[in-house]
Amino acid sequence: MRWLHACIGVSALLTAACSSPDPVRPVALARQAPTEQSATGQIAQGSPEQPEPTAQPMATEPPAAPKPLPPKSLPAPPSAEPMVAIRLAALPRSQSIVLKPSGKVRILQDGDSTSSAWTTQGNLSIRAVSNGWKVSRSGGGAPASEREFASGPLHLEPLSKADEIRWNDRDWPGEMQLHETDDGIDLVMRVGMESYLPGVIAKELYPSWTPAAYRAQAIAARSYATVESDRWEGRRHYDMVAGQLSQAWIGATDNAKANEAVRQTRGQVLVESGSVVPAYYSSACGGRPANAFGTVTDNPHHDIASVSTGDGAARKDGCCGGSSVASWKVVIPVSTIVSRLRAWGAANGRGDLAKLDALARVEVADRNAAGRPLAMRLRSVRGGDLEIEAEDFRRAINAAGDAKTSIKSCDCDVVIQGRDATITGRGFGHGVGMCQHGAEAMGRAGRDERAILGRYYPKASVVRAWK
Repeated sequence: MRWLHACIGVSALLTAACSSPDPVRPVALARQAPTEQSATGQIAQGSPEQPEPTAQPMATEPPAAPKPLPPKSLPAPPSAEPMVAIRLAALPRSQSIVLKPSGKVRILQDGDSTSSAWTTQGNLSIRAVSNGWKVSRSGGGAPASEREFASGPLHLEPLSKADEIRWNDRDWPGEMQLHETDDGIDLVMRVGMESYLPGVIAKELYPSWTPAAYRAQAIAARSYATVESDRWEGRRHYDMVAGQLSQAWIGATDNAKANEAVRQTRGQVLVESGSVVPAYYSSACGGRPANAFGTVTDNPHHDIASVSTGDGAARKDGCCGGSSVASWKVVIPVSTIVSRLRAWGAANGRGDLAKLDALARVEVADRNAAGRPLAMRLRSVRGGDLEIEAEDFRRAINAAGDAKTSIKSCDCDVVIQGRDATITGRGFGHGVGMCQHGAEAMGRAGRDERAILGRYYPKASVVRAWK
């Protein structure tokens, strides 16, 4: 029997815990529980062969679980370009936030009128104080000055849509928002979908890849972001994060291929039965795709044909066989595997795993219609078996963030000999939806983005939702 467990934690990539009512899993590959308790569903690999981020263990005494949210149904295609809210980072409250807007910005809070806002230009330093925010301005051709704002979300709006806000050595388009949380400060950008996407595509794909792969990625990423934007509306102050818990995002980019792919596909989303498809994707499926439902999401509304392998699913032979991650092998000390499984079990409510002793064998307990592992069976040296979902096995092994002792996918076989385990596998990532390496192979073969998307989301149609 397969296990489904909700958990509380946070990726080290994001620095601090999420403040939403839906806690983030402490793994790179978050999943939605039936009550949507985890924070994300999309798990592409950054650049297609980029290692996963590390994770922080859960505290010894976790906070009480928040009231679960009901699963959200898939949205109809919006008639106008959506705005998306992207969390750049979760910062400690003590950290000063240094910004360099490229032009004038208007600083105000919820409920303020523009007439009561502070319009300024120059370098800004913002820090949280006991009763709100303190904003210091320097440069910009004016004397240094300082303003205080009350507690509550702080908004920084560029007066010109062409202007951006520089933070952490990158330029970010849109309006910046600062939200106080129980653990610190969430730094969020609210930006139009079409301005957001180029920075996703530029990070997700290699610069040398074909325009067709770029266009396919743009449509998939737009579809995924549309679903997430609708899903979190009114539920929390951000829709996605700028990293592998959602989609990679590097902000503004001069990548001409990424910008052109977004321009050429403007407003185009994948639609099945009148609803936008949650277009999950990963680096390389290894020829054996996975279902979205039960792998990256437990939201029953996402259990749709276009992101399902189906009962009669065949292997996608020739999909990504030419990639550098088509097959791989890693040797990991058995003691390391045991310690990571124990830590993952302790952090995710699996007391049986937390007490795991020495391993004698790891084998596939269940496979999907395409032959991809669904569950792994762990045999103890002392006897007795435990089962863990195959994706959770990968999450547990990779939680330490050590690329040399990580596995690229759950589609693997484990052979234990002495003190070491040799793990051989195929592909990179969860294997749901579009295979990025497979999309590139089709692009090189002369296929266009609609052919690519038709292969990986077979029941979906490309629809132009907004102009």
